[in-house]
Amino acid sequence: MAFVNFRGVVCPVVAALLLHATASSAQLSQPALAQLESLRLSPESAGSLVYRGDTFAQHAPSGPPLYRYERRVLPTPTGLTASHITRDPTGRVILVEAAVVSPHYALQRFDVVNQQTDLTGSVVVSQAGHHLDYELHSKGTVSRASEDVSDPVVSGPSLFGFIVKNWDVLTAGATLPVRMVVLQDKTTYGFDLRFEKQAHGQASFTLTPSSFLIRLALAPLRVVLDADTRNAVRYEGRVPPMENVSGKLKDLDARVEYTPVSPIYR
Repeated sequence: MAFVNFRGVVCPVVAALLLHATASSAQLSQPALAQLESLRLSPESAGSLVYRGDTFAQHAPSGPPLYRYERRVLPTPTGLTASHITRDPTGRVILVEAAVVSPHYALQRFDVVNQQTDLTGSVVVSQAGHHLDYELHSKGTVSRASEDVSDPVVSGPSLFGFIVKNWDVLTAGATLPVRMVVLQDKTTYGFDLRFEKQAHGQASFTLTPSSFLIRLALAPLRVVLDADTRNAVRYEGRVPPMENVSGKLKDLDARVEYTPVSPIYR
């Protein structure tokens, strides 16, 4: 769902990927909580609705979705702001991701408010796209970092658009290296983006970790788009919201099914 997050992908890589987080009662700041509540009451303030997504755990595909989210976009003078608003089964907004992108889906800024992990933060990307400045607020602590990259940077709300903008290059057989933002780690991780196949009016693309160690612990991500409208159909892989299992939050590998509202992807 372009809903990508790889919590704890740090050395030792495999051990960290399997680390379980304990569900806590820690609270976000009042402004962050107010932002989530405002979006619960007035999601249209984040812009026009593009699609809705239902998120199912891959290990338990039947039953109601664990989470529902929607993509909304607002035009900006230099492109658009795309917001992903995630709700739990009660309708409470628990997670908002927002990406500011250029008309060609070059990432300019990425913001997150995550009530599950008591985390807010942002990353600002330089105009050339090669320098990132991070700021993270987590459980009362503020931390900052910077990073220089050479490959295009993507985030959850900008990934599908990046694929659409590079559709012809990818379907012609090119492999595009990209850097996926993982805000809570204040870094990016490398992936190889490829066209997989086209069948039954749908085109699928995969993102494979470029690091051998991460590939041992994380399966390739799969994005399926309508071959004509290029709207979202399905996503398979790691997602930002976590699954509560017996009181503990665990990383969630999911299948997301989309219901388009806009006739084209934005």
